[in-house]
Amino acid sequence: MKPLDPHKSDAPLDRFLPSVGVAPGGALFDGSRAMLTRQWTRRGFLRAVALGGATLVTAPLASPFGVTSAVAATGAQDFTFAVLADSHTMGNRNPVMKLRLEAAIRQINALNPAPDFVMYLGDAIHDGTPEQFKYFAEIIAGLKPPVYFLAGEHDWYLDMGEYYLDRFIRRPAPYYSLDHKGAHIIALHGSNLNDFWTVRRLTPEERMHIAGTVNDIGQGPFLLGKAQLDWIEKDLAKVPKDTPLLVFSHTPLYRYFRPWNLWIEDAEEIQALLKPFKTVQVFHAHVHHLVEHAIGNIRFHGALATSWPHPYPDTYHTLGLQGQMPRSNPANLFDGLGWQRGKVAARGAVTHEDILWTLAPPSIS
Repeated sequence: MKPLDPHKSDAPLDRFLPSVGVAPGGALFDGSRAMLTRQWTRRGFLRAVALGGATLVTAPLASPFGVTSAVAATGAQDFTFAVLADSHTMGNRNPVMKLRLEAAIRQINALNPAPDFVMYLGDAIHDGTPEQFKYFAEIIAGLKPPVYFLAGEHDWYLDMGEYYLDRFIRRPAPYYSLDHKGAHIIALHGSNLNDFWTVRRLTPEERMHIAGTVNDIGQGPFLLGKAQLDWIEKDLAKVPKDTPLLVFSHTPLYRYFRPWNLWIEDAEEIQALLKPFKTVQVFHAHVHHLVEHAIGNIRFHGALATSWPHPYPDTYHTLGLQGQMPRSNPANLFDGLGWQRGKVAARGAVTHEDILWTLAPPSIS
């Protein structure tokens, strides 16, 4: 992967919700207060989050779920779920990725109540090879709850998704939906790219390298594409508007930062399809850091990675944040990493919690 190049975005960023995180050494950055405060205790941090109305970022298994983000008058039943993403396992080439993923699996397995399911948001492996997929499969088999998979670009562009679709997604298409306890769940193929390889006569390895390098302009922007958008429209036509929607995608379904392809080209089309629903929560991966976004009634939540954290792009300053944005500490094995858990409660209240390992690194077994 090429080093990230912090160019400025060529498009304005939509309105952002408050977003909260913790830097190495206890520094708290809080977009809602436009400040950087150092040496916060965990208790003080949680109190600030409660007062600020922001997404809850907390130590693993240590507190209740965070702020209710939306409520719909539905017959939804209580259930919980977990979100994992961006493990980038590489086999023996980089065994630390295995160690981090196993730490997340141990924590998810220890949840009480156990989540109804885990949604894996893609980039399970790094180079798209069958050997890496088999390595990942042995690790992820340790999860006790059922797991649903969707694809990231690293899972797809060596063999155009053949192995991942057959062995992990196990469906005819890389996008699908299901109903669960009164909620409607949609898993999307957000890593779709227009064909940039045929006319250039690229080998599968060359195609994978370009698609898997976030700041390589040769790949073009991600998009859902007409076929997937048509499917989404048809799928949602059967869903009552007061049904809680949980939408999962590898890439953001908005335009965050184009130089690193934290971007979806047909953002307006998918947002228009989601707009009529009262409760819409979108969980995405790919950015490798915490970010909270809102467009109308749609709430977007960027998931933490278990592999490595990406820095925040310049557009994050749109929040009004002053001072230096946090960077992970390479000496800390778990800094800037983690996973998410969420809850759908009766009448459709949807909440989520970011398990940020900076606050409480997991134990190494």
